[in-house]
Amino acid sequence: MSGPPAGRADRDRPLRLVVLGDSTAFTDATGPQLPGHPGLYPTIATDRLQAALDREVTAQVVARPGQTVRDAARAVTKDQHLMFEVLAHADAIIVGLGSFDHAPVGVPPSVEALIPYVRPTTRRRQVREQLRRCYPRLVRLRGGHRPRTPAEEFARLYRLLLEQLRGLTQGRAAGVALGPTSHTSAYYGHRHPGVTRATTRQLGIAQQHGFVGVACWPHVRLHLPDLNPDGIHWPEAVHRRIGTAAAEALAPQFTGELPTIGMPGTRVR
Repeated sequence: MSGPPAGRADRDRPLRLVVLGDSTAFTDATGPQLPGHPGLYPTIATDRLQAALDREVTAQVVARPGQTVRDAARAVTKDQHLMFEVLAHADAIIVGLGSFDHAPVGVPPSVEALIPYVRPTTRRRQVREQLRRCYPRLVRLRGGHRPRTPAEEFARLYRLLLEQLRGLTQGRAAGVALGPTSHTSAYYGHRHPGVTRATTRQLGIAQQHGFVGVACWPHVRLHLPDLNPDGIHWPEAVHRRIGTAAAEALAPQFTGELPTIGMPGTRVR
């Protein structure tokens, strides 16, 4: 069953796409890039969607390094500007979160949260460096099986995030949820045994809340030799694949072939 097409009103104005993401939204194989860089998935999705609909599309990217679902859920329920001046006017939303949550944890986040308060500066730098060295050892000790955000807590916060996005847009927006990526990183001990299971759970929750799911890791695995030296961030070829997949999942929601996020259904791609 299909609901009303997204972005039906004011057809003369540009469609507004909002991307909620982490560093994968603005970093490629060479490092962080400026907003609107043509080789990043938000820009590629914007261009592909604009071509598919023959209508101008503008994008706003709300992303920061290491953003977790907890950070995003807090932002979309507390930040007045993000809630009512950005998201409430969105015609389409791409949620590109979860990768950091599902990554294997070494040093507990509660310990990391204390580092900025260590004084003096020299001591803080020493502590940070010591924890950085310990991180991969602790990941390997646990076999990479412990995620940064426990599965039940991730599910609770991810549901809260998606429900808030549906409420702020009154269910009329098109929605895509990107699954988590993985890595070939020494920092994470070259381990991530739970990525497939985490992807299935996360995209299942997205489906229940009316978002079309796009798995990222299958695209990334095709280009592992071309990843950023950190073993995490994607080359342009991956950004192109994921941006295209996101646009292809959004376009049918504007034509009425698929429902918007106000009408959940079985729509994983």
